[in-house]
Amino acid sequence: MRWLIGLIVFVLTAIIAHLVVLNSIPAKIMSTAMERMADRGIALNGWTAAPRITPETQTVVRPSPDLSYAICRFDTSDGPVLLSAPTAQTYGSLSIFDDRTNNVFVASLQDGSDFEGVIAYPPGNPPIEEGRGYAANGLNTVEIDGKGLALIRRLAPDQDTHDLAAALIEASRCEKLGR
Repeated sequence: MRWLIGLIVFVLTAIIAHLVVLNSIPAKIMSTAMERMADRGIALNGWTAAPRITPETQTVVRPSPDLSYAICRFDTSDGPVLLSAPTAQTYGSLSIFDDRTNNVFVASLQDGSDFEGVIAYPPGNPPIEEGRGYAANGLNTVEIDGKGLALIRRLAPDQDTHDLAAALIEASRCEKLGR
C-alpha cells in the first residue's frame, strides 16, 4: 500500500511540474525575444525595418531571403496602440503576437485587402468608448494584455523590391493613441 501512495504522489508531482513548465515557456521565450530586440535598438511603439536577409545579416534561424521584415514592439499597459501599414501590389502581411507567442491577428497587405489598421488595446478597455479621444472608426481591434510584437513581411526577392518595401515602412504606424 505504501508503494501505491508513493506512486500517486510521484505521478501528481510529475503532472504538476509538466503543466508549470509548459505554461511558463511561451512567456519566457517572448520575454527573452523582447529583451534581445530592445538590446539591438528596436524601439518600443515604432516600426524598425530589418536589413535585407543575407547570411551576414541573419539573426534568427530561418528567415526567408525573399522577404523584407519590419518589427514593432508595443505595450498596451498604458493604453491602446495603433498598428497600420499600406498595401502594395505584391504579397505582404501583418501579424500580431501576444506576450505568450500566440498569433492573435493577421491581415493581408496586398492590394485589394480592406485592411486599414488595427488597434491593440488592454483587456476591459476597448477603444470604442466615448470621451477617450479616439475610436475604432471601422478599424480592426485586438485585445492584448501588455507587451506584444507586430511583424510585417513583404515579398522582396531583390534589392530594388526590398528598398520599395522598406520605403513603405515610413508610411506605416505603430504608435500609442492618446487618452
